[in-house]
Amino acid sequence: MAHRSNQAVASQEHPAPQTPNGEPPRPVRRLLIGWSTALAALGVSTAALALALWLTRFPIAEFILSGALAERGVEADFEILSLDLGGIVLRRIRVGAEASPDVSVERIETRWRWVGPVPRLESMRIVAPQVRIRLNREGELSLGALDRMRRVPGVRRFSVPAIDLTIEDGRAFIVAPFGNLNATFQGAGTLGTDFSAVGRIAESSFPGGAYALDRGAADLLVVSRDNGIAFRLDAVADELVWSGARTRDAHVRLMGRAPLDVARYELEAAWRIGALRAVDVSADNFSGAIGAEAVAQGTSINPQTWQARGRLNASALTLLSNTFAQLRLEARAEGTDERGEASWTLAAQRFDGLSLISEQPSANGALAFEFERWDMRGETQLALFRSRLNADTQQRIRRAFPDFGGAPVGPTFARAERALDAAADRFNLTIPLALSRANENLRIFIAAPAEARAATGASLRLAPLRQDAPALVLQWPGPTLHGALSLELAGGGAPSASLLLDTATWARDAPFDADGTLTLADWRAQNASIAAHELGVSITVAPTGAGRVDLRGPASITGPLGQGEVRDLTPNLDVAILWKPGWRVVPNSGCLPTRLGGLDAAGLSFSNGNFALCALNDALIAADSSDNLSGGFIVRQLALNGRMAGPGAQPARVTSQSVAGRFSGRVGNMVLALEADTPRLSIQMDEDRTLAVALRRLTANAHVADNWRVEGAFESGTLTDPALPGSVSTIDGTWSAAPDNGRPVIRIASGDALVTANRPVSEDERSLFQPLRLANVSAILREGRLDAAGDIVLDAESHQLAAFTAQHDTDTGVGAAQVVAPAVTFTEALQPHQITERARGIIANVRGPASAVADVTWSREDIDARGQVILNGVSFATTTMPIVQDVRGVVVFDDLFALTTPPGQEVTVGLLNPGIAVRNGRVRFQLLPEQRVAVEDAAFAFAGGELAMQPITVKLGQEETRIVLTLTDLDAASLIAALNIPDLAATGRLEGAFPLLLTARTAYIENGVLRALPGGGTLAYVGDAGRNATGITRIAFDALHGFRYDSLALTLNGDISGEVLTEIEFTGENTGRPVDLGPIAPVPGLGRVTVRGVPFVFNVRITAPFRRLAQTAASIVDPGEILNRANGDTQVDVEVEEPPPVDLQPPGTR
Repeated sequence: MAHRSNQAVASQEHPAPQTPNGEPPRPVRRLLIGWSTALAALGVSTAALALALWLTRFPIAEFILSGALAERGVEADFEILSLDLGGIVLRRIRVGAEASPDVSVERIETRWRWVGPVPRLESMRIVAPQVRIRLNREGELSLGALDRMRRVPGVRRFSVPAIDLTIEDGRAFIVAPFGNLNATFQGAGTLGTDFSAVGRIAESSFPGGAYALDRGAADLLVVSRDNGIAFRLDAVADELVWSGARTRDAHVRLMGRAPLDVARYELEAAWRIGALRAVDVSADNFSGAIGAEAVAQGTSINPQTWQARGRLNASALTLLSNTFAQLRLEARAEGTDERGEASWTLAAQRFDGLSLISEQPSANGALAFEFERWDMRGETQLALFRSRLNADTQQRIRRAFPDFGGAPVGPTFARAERALDAAADRFNLTIPLALSRANENLRIFIAAPAEARAATGASLRLAPLRQDAPALVLQWPGPTLHGALSLELAGGGAPSASLLLDTATWARDAPFDADGTLTLADWRAQNASIAAHELGVSITVAPTGAGRVDLRGPASITGPLGQGEVRDLTPNLDVAILWKPGWRVVPNSGCLPTRLGGLDAAGLSFSNGNFALCALNDALIAADSSDNLSGGFIVRQLALNGRMAGPGAQPARVTSQSVAGRFSGRVGNMVLALEADTPRLSIQMDEDRTLAVALRRLTANAHVADNWRVEGAFESGTLTDPALPGSVSTIDGTWSAAPDNGRPVIRIASGDALVTANRPVSEDERSLFQPLRLANVSAILREGRLDAAGDIVLDAESHQLAAFTAQHDTDTGVGAAQVVAPAVTFTEALQPHQITERARGIIANVRGPASAVADVTWSREDIDARGQVILNGVSFATTTMPIVQDVRGVVVFDDLFALTTPPGQEVTVGLLNPGIAVRNGRVRFQLLPEQRVAVEDAAFAFAGGELAMQPITVKLGQEETRIVLTLTDLDAASLIAALNIPDLAATGRLEGAFPLLLTARTAYIENGVLRALPGGGTLAYVGDAGRNATGITRIAFDALHGFRYDSLALTLNGDISGEVLTEIEFTGENTGRPVDLGPIAPVPGLGRVTVRGVPFVFNVRITAPFRRLAQTAASIVDPGEILNRANGDTQVDVEVEEPPPVDLQPPGTR
């Protein structure tokens, strides 16, 4: 037929027939013949065609329908039950695969009527339609084979025919990831008049993991009345799980309405979800609605005019960890078929995200656009009022400004931290954004300043660097970023900082690059500051996130160092800060030249120092991807020259072989280990005096986190000063520093040092003290005041002598120390020469308790040491005094280094025995330089009177010492008893003087005199020495049995330890038993003559050991010689034996 159809069409293109002779027929006849032939042919053809079409109507219909479906690639099958001029009936319609059809209909009945030559559909009945719908995991709907029948949406407006439509027993099978849903639908009525249809998905549940449905259901209602049509779809689910996203208590409603000619239309959607949880989204009480109205164009479904509105509410909504509380979003839009305008507002009670929390967040914007090319322009204003940074961000800010305590940057960092911390507690943030799209280029940019202004007055402002260009522009296609901006921080106590980026560029798969300058103009706190004027800055960030910041130029730091100050510490920066993996700070070209304007510490002031700061292990500081810190720095051959503070301004110098610092720990808990190799401080106090402190090593481990602390040690130190009596060496110990009430406090613990006396100037001089050890030394340096304490121990015997406390003011250089020895007991194991070599050979065999207190004061100009020694019954021997016992008293020293005292020092002596024992003495003296003693007064109770020493100055340790002892008002009886003279009794009062020459071995009496005071006294010898004597000797002994003298004198010369020449002269008369004068003066004829009251003159010269001189009378072997001494000069040597006990009662009268 096609072929015939094609042929018929081709015959119409042949030229009209001509007469044989080429002439046209005659008009009338030819017209009649033509019409007749044409009518006949038409009638026959029409009848034949109608018959043919009627006979072949089923195959033709099948061909047309099958061809239309095949043309769209749809596999289909159907059967035509009937076809006539009024309608068609199809049955067993199938679309899609035979085994699993996408659509199947048991029967379709269609009726139409003819309006002229055009049929018009009047009714349609669809029986048992079944539709299979597939919903994949991406949420896409598929109708299977029917998808191929979809056309690209057109703009031609269509109309809904007003027909009778009946749908019976319809079913839909929805294949979803969680399971298969079954729906039923049916409807009946005339469209535009009384049509209604309903569909329903019964409540269903499909438990599962990633995909699940609990108690889900849906209802669809379609109504067509008043020449319009409307629908409403309600869907609910107690819980729906889709690819891990979970909703609870969800309600959705979709509605739409339009007239049958679709001249206008309305669409609405509303939802209410109790809870939504997904990977990057969560919401509670999430609800909203969207509605749109449009007036269609005359020949197109596209809108001529339109308007839309929408709202969204949520009690809580979280997007990418950004949470809104009580969110409200409203938007409106309107326009024509060519352009539109929209506006929107957003508000919430709280926003928590982007590292901040806002109690009054809001935003609004407006947008104008064109449909043809989608060009647009718009503006947005974001406002986050009553904001504060969240706790983590504030903690990161605090960590960015660690507590450096007494370091130079400590006050500036602390003030910046306080200012930014306070500013972060309450501020308002506004960000204006603009948008434009033209020629398929989309741009989002910041053309006006964005600002965060705190309640404290601090502000952070981002603004365009140039007036004719935005600060930042983000552009598509790309995306790309470019701009020029200024970022300024000021006010509220925050540092005044300005970052000016002349260029900032970025593109996809390309690094971000920026260049500019950084200025720190007014970063100050008290007497500390950090300044950098136009520090060059270059920033590069690679697509991988790795990047670097280069800083070039000088930065100046001024601030405290402990209780001192650093001024204008200015490193000339040329460093790079690199990150990912981790981060590190490295010098770009070797070491960093560093200038030191000034350094004041511990009463010293240094100025104009220069050194090189070099990196250890290629990084000044670094951290790996786990935030473990490393790197460090070193300064080699450090040398600083300066002066002491104060009017003297003595020159000072600090040197060190090297000073190194190594970082360890973690970010936020940093440890900086500092080590100085052979540090040395020397101060030239005057032309001949240089004070020097040197250490082999000084370490400090600084821990910097929320707070800071330093722990360190010092090793093998020495302290030398010619003004001191000795030097200090092997100084070892540990130290620490930490803040206390915001002030740095330095503590020294477990300190130890050896104190050695200076070498004597000459061989004759001895060292002031034996080596001492300072042990258990502890010290605290707080606010410029050093307080120290410790023990003083004999180094050789480890015997603790004393404890000390000390104070020093580092600002004034004034200090004091007190040494207290509360109880030093001298024994055989502890002697003074073990404390001071100057006591050796001078004092020995010391026994007994003593205590001492020494007070030492110093300034920058001099040092003074005073003290006192308390003797509590000390006994000892000296080179010239073999026995000194029970010495008590307080000796005050006005110069401990020279061992001198003021005049008037007084002690009591229980017993002094240089050969003659004296007791209960009182000695007043003064210690003079060069080991001299000025005896001002010395008196002892002796023999009922007093033995005193005349004032004299002696030098301790010399070979000879001359003293003069005076005897005053001695009682003769007491003297006899003190001298332990046997068989002799005496009365009377005596006086005298004994010049003594004291040596290391003995004492010499030089012209010592003892004489009786006026009034005389008595002598009585009652011993047996003269019992067998005869002659003159007998007369002498008889006279001495009771003798009253009126004058008596003794003269002594000689060695107390050896022979003493004693001359005794006394005169008087016997008063005891009568003396028989017969042997010397016989009277003839009278016989035996005895007399009383005979005057005698005794003149005796005796050489004998001094200690036995008093017993001479008990050992006289020739008493006659005694009497002969009155007439001659005979020397009598008397040997004295150990005497028997003395009978103190005088002999009776014979």
